[in-house]
Amino acid sequence: MEKEQIYKRALEVMEENFGHITEMSVASCADKVVSVRDVNAYYRNGRFYILGKCNNTLFRDITVCPNVGICHGSHNMHGVARSLGHPLEAQNAELRKTLRKEFSLNYDEYVAENNPDMRIMEITLTDAETYTRYHRYEIDFVNGTADRDHTQPLFIYR
Repeated sequence: MEKEQIYKRALEVMEENFGHITEMSVASCADKVVSVRDVNAYYRNGRFYILGKCNNTLFRDITVCPNVGICHGSHNMHGVARSLGHPLEAQNAELRKTLRKEFSLNYDEYVAENNPDMRIMEITLTDAETYTRYHRYEIDFVNGTADRDHTQPLFIYR
């Protein structure tokens, strides 16, 4: 398989694995203290989206250091996080529609749109290690490349 085909397939695998609401762990760091928490995240086009309040530890941490780590089982990723603002802000209208659809079962319970502290976080991936049943993909989102081998994860889904 050619490099371009491997990269294209790797992006498809990311979409298959995470193109829906997925519980993940996100690690952030500020003032030499690492924090990890479970969040519900949605993946699209090399980015994860998370909803939360701007006064929680994750949002405070990314103002100090925007670099974060994300994992789900054996899948391991890194990226740069930023706040996109409140879900009701005009620039978030299309993304909000998508997130409402993806979080459809509990969006109104999970996202307090009437709370001025609610924010959408976008994590732009820099690299990822993800799996299918038979392959491991190492993706470099910055350079648009990927490698594939026949390594199987210890477990794919929890």
